[in-house]
Amino acid sequence: MASRRVENVYEAYKMAAPSSKASNSVMFWTYDHEAILCREVVNVNPYTTKKGSTQRSSMWEKIADTLNKCSVPKFRVDKRSVRDHVEILVYKHKKKLQAEEKATGITPDEPTELENLLDTIIALEESGEAE
Repeated sequence: MASRRVENVYEAYKMAAPSSKASNSVMFWTYDHEAILCREVVNVNPYTTKKGSTQRSSMWEKIADTLNKCSVPKFRVDKRSVRDHVEILVYKHKKKLQAEEKATGITPDEPTELENLLDTIIALEESGEAE
C-alpha cells in the first residue's frame, strides 16, 4: 500500500514538473565556475544599487548573461541562481573565517584566489549597505 502511494506521488510529480530542457539540466559548480563567478561579481559590483531594486536585478541578469556566454567552463545559470550561489559562497567563507579565528595554535593556509575574491565581495557588500 505504501509503495503504491509513493508511485502515485512520483507520477503526480512527473506530471506537474515542466518538461523543458532547462529544468532537466543541472549545473554542478566547480572551483573554476566559482572563481569566474566571483570575478564577474567583483567586476560588475551589483552592491552599488539598492537591494531589491530593478537596477540590482538587471546587474545580476548581466552577470548571468556574461557567464552563460563562457565556453569553458560551461555555465547554465539565471540571475537568481547566480545571486543565491554568491550568497552561499559568502556565508560559507564567513563561517570559515570565524572558525579560523576561534581556532588556537594554527596558522591558516595562504588564501586562494576564490577566498581573496570572496573577501572583496564581502567588502563591496558592506560598503554598499553603508551608503
